[in-house]
Amino acid sequence: TMISWFYYGERCFVYLFGERHSMKFKLIFLLASFLGSVTSSANVLEFSDMMILAMAFPNLIGLYMLKHKVVQAIRDYRHL
Repeated sequence: TMISWFYYGERCFVYLFGERHSMKFKLIFLLASFLGSVTSSANVLEFSDMMILAMAFPNLIGLYMLKHKVVQAIRDYRHL
């Protein structure tokens, strides 16, 4: 799981910031992995829940902005 999260995270980071910033992501991931291993599991779980919530906001904004396309896609799907 750690390997796949690292790979997906690095590819997204490189897409957003460029290949020359790949090392920054690697260092952040290494630091987060270390801190996660020495911190209590309750803190790690709470932090991960906050990050999932933080990812939900841009998705909700995008969904709202694309609501007409989403409704049309649902209608097209139901008529298949």
